[in-house]
Amino acid sequence: MIGLEAIAHNNGWTIAVTGACIVFSGLAALSFVISQLHKLIALLDRPPKAPEVIVEEQKIIWTPPESPNDIEVAARLLQPLFDELSPEFELFELYELARKYHLPHPHLSIRCLRNAGRLESLGDGFFRFHA
Repeated sequence: MIGLEAIAHNNGWTIAVTGACIVFSGLAALSFVISQLHKLIALLDRPPKAPEVIVEEQKIIWTPPESPNDIEVAARLLQPLFDELSPEFELFELYELARKYHLPHPHLSIRCLRNAGRLESLGDGFFRFHA
């Protein structure tokens, strides 16, 4: 007797299926243990608990940021820059100062002031601010 007939006669198929089930069960158990290992490590690394101190939380009220499209807000934000500049200035100087002082939305603020007529174009790239 040789080949498949010998395997069937000596319970080879049953032994093969049983072995495959044992290997599969072992691998499944091992993967479960590995997946839960972080919880065990967290339990071991946890420092002792200190007594709890109750601190009242302060409520933070959110206020929306001021709009750079508002003419008065834009003029108030950029007024210190106009004070630093000469009465007639080039627009890139205003942009450079706004970038230097980290002002929010300089392009929107300057555009708003130009549309409202508060920044007057003098030609050749020079402008004048009207308060």
